[in-house]
Amino acid sequence: MVNGKSKIMGLIGLVLIVTIVFVCSYQVYLNVRYVHNYFSPKLTSVIDAEDTTDEWKPIIFDGKDSMEYDTIFWEKAIINDANSDRNVLLRVKDAKGDIVIEEFQLYPGTSKHLDGLIKDTKYFFEIKAEEGKCMLNAT
Repeated sequence: MVNGKSKIMGLIGLVLIVTIVFVCSYQVYLNVRYVHNYFSPKLTSVIDAEDTTDEWKPIIFDGKDSMEYDTIFWEKAIINDANSDRNVLLRVKDAKGDIVIEEFQLYPGTSKHLDGLIKDTKYFFEIKAEEGKCMLNAT
């Protein structure tokens, strides 16, 4: 028969093991770039327009001219950072050049959920730029 002292020691050991596993897993999530990017994907683009134009220009996110929502962890949203100088006009096209999401405006510090984008499909984001600097995040 197991006495009360053994049960308490077993419970303390179990809590200690679970705590260690949780802390180690969280450290891996924070410090291993591949793991963090898989579970919390985010791409960033800094746009510094020197003149105002009425032409659509491609947005380059982290060196890529297109992006794919390839994991279930993407929120499928785009954010105009609060530190941006201006509002932006954006639209989304697919690989064929067809417009998937019509133009929409984003104010600094706001976001838009991109309903209708399909997983594992290549999309191209375009912007109409006014003079100024803005930072966009795709999550």
